[in-house]
Amino acid sequence: MDIRRLRLWESRNATVLTNDLIRTVVEDQGGMVLELSSISPQGGRLNAHLIPHYRGTGTSVFSDENADYWKNSPYLYQKAGSYFSFPNFGPAYESDQGLQEQSGFTASSYWMVERYGTDPEFGGVWLMSMVRNRKAKWLVRKIDMLLPNQPIHYTVIFITNNAPDPLVANTTWNNEVGSPFLESGCVLNASAELWTSAPELQLHGAASRLQPATQFEDWKKAPLKEGGSVDLTEVPPPIGKTDLISGVIPRSANLGWSSVINPRQQMVYFNFFPGPAALSEDEIGLNFNNFLFDFGGRSETPWAFYTGGMSQQYSLNCGSGTNNLYTGINNALASDAIMGAETTVTIKSGETRSLFYATAFAPYDNNRIGGNFYTVEQVVEGLVLKRTKSYAFIPADSTFHCLRTLSKRLLTSE
Repeated sequence: MDIRRLRLWESRNATVLTNDLIRTVVEDQGGMVLELSSISPQGGRLNAHLIPHYRGTGTSVFSDENADYWKNSPYLYQKAGSYFSFPNFGPAYESDQGLQEQSGFTASSYWMVERYGTDPEFGGVWLMSMVRNRKAKWLVRKIDMLLPNQPIHYTVIFITNNAPDPLVANTTWNNEVGSPFLESGCVLNASAELWTSAPELQLHGAASRLQPATQFEDWKKAPLKEGGSVDLTEVPPPIGKTDLISGVIPRSANLGWSSVINPRQQMVYFNFFPGPAALSEDEIGLNFNNFLFDFGGRSETPWAFYTGGMSQQYSLNCGSGTNNLYTGINNALASDAIMGAETTVTIKSGETRSLFYATAFAPYDNNRIGGNFYTVEQVVEGLVLKRTKSYAFIPADSTFHCLRTLSKRLLTSE
């Protein structure tokens, strides 16, 4: 187990957390998890997370002479890997409290590292950081944790509203995976059982293939614009299309999850979080599995080198959140629910609420799992991905007991 601070570029710093199975690199800018890497069965170290070709390395987009290339967006300038969007998940817009930034203030801002260290009780390493919006009078505190002998990056978010009025917001985890882990032939899975596609032109500049604003139960038969259907659980080669779908987490579920399996490399990327039936009163639920299939369908900068050019990005965002697709909080206020689940969370004045999330990245032994699995079971020692008589086991603290204990200790000691 190890934790250390690292200077990436001038004024760009990160924290490296390592155990015997994985390594994660969390940058201060945007709280971006640049790396979640593991040793593949072939012996090489593999990073599952996307590092876009356009990612900037300067102090900020505003000090970069090519800022127009990134549309003057701090989020696009520093975007990579896994990150948390709050209070907005969608395009930027002007509000009574000023600019609501694209994909949220938390993904665009600097996270101040407060403390980090080793936990004597569980033997893990942890990092505590914070971002504050002084104008809107809320703050978000995040604790990242690795445990011994578990290929999992655990995170808990604490959101405190110090404003006199309730705070209505989107809360969304983004997990963007890319090459060399993501490739054609990967298979996808998720806990959702009912899906909807995004409205037409919701993603600016994107060429879509799915029938817009359409609900479907089987995402192996998602309706296409031109007629017919497509199996969205199979990752194709670059096809020049970009689409977004959301699926509602069953209300009776104790666990929400999504996964990407690379059968050729025998690696699985698995996100999980408490389901609606397992939430305590002060916890925030993630109501939807979100999949952004970015298979080369965006012809404007920074995805392309020039407006009208070929998209240089081939990636997949397999996150989860409480959001109305990518419409943003401005539109979510007018329609609070889709598919029977809330698209916003409300944090009362003076209230603090928490959100637990984890991502595993690990090899698996049974090659039949490369054909995908049918169920996920929580057991005392971890998670079991089952395919009839075959299974893959991920050692995990699926109820977040260790992180709950650690966070209570850290916050009480302040």
